[in-house]
Amino acid sequence: MFLGVCLNKLVEKALKGEVLFGTWITINSPEVSEAISTLPIEWVVIDMEHAPLDIYDVELLLMGLKGSNVTGIVRVPWNDPVHIKRVLDVGAQGVLAPWISTYEEAQALERAVIYPPKGIRGVGPRRATMYGSISRTEYYKKYLEDLVVLAQIETSSAVENLEKILEVKTLTGIFVGPNDLSASLGVFGEMDSPILLGALEKIARTARTKLIRGIMAYTPEEAARAIKMGYNMISLSSDMSNMLRGLRTFMHDVEKLIK
Repeated sequence: MFLGVCLNKLVEKALKGEVLFGTWITINSPEVSEAISTLPIEWVVIDMEHAPLDIYDVELLLMGLKGSNVTGIVRVPWNDPVHIKRVLDVGAQGVLAPWISTYEEAQALERAVIYPPKGIRGVGPRRATMYGSISRTEYYKKYLEDLVVLAQIETSSAVENLEKILEVKTLTGIFVGPNDLSASLGVFGEMDSPILLGALEKIARTARTKLIRGIMAYTPEEAARAIKMGYNMISLSSDMSNMLRGLRTFMHDVEKLIK
């Protein structure tokens, strides 16, 4: 256990058949992550791929989660060992790598999170060892026990290669990006397309060999549908979307009352 949070809580809940709810963080304020951590959710993904977040933003956002039971996972900009090493060193409790479409790319992710001799992660954990209050020897022995490693499935090639991708042992599970997947399948943004839904069902079915099967949901209806398909890690949209949704609803309710 590191940083006061044992990631096996996620695994334990998944083993019990519980659904793991969380959300995306894209705003670079630790008050956002801290406020979200007061909610009854299990995890957040801090998004470096599409949000304007750099490594220092990520560190501050992770600090905002300290003392909570919310697991801090970081989506790195790319499946690159340098990005992965840096987010792990500042205390990310999980890594989500985008655009994993082949077995070889999944293997590269595995090597990036593992120290030598089996992997290529450089040694310099910094905040991950609380600046030395946890010995590097202890961290080295146990870090993989407390790490969630997710491959993002978001291309037609990934769907075709999924069984092989799932053979990579270090993967805790997968996470589906429905927007990119819909684009790859030629039905961009058509969330009710039979082509997309068929692919989502196939992914959920195939990925039952792993503990975590995650997906982004933009509406309550999409969340419920995903759970019925067999997904057990559901992102309830993002911080920005939920903020705007709440304000729109508030404005709409006020307008109804004053008419």
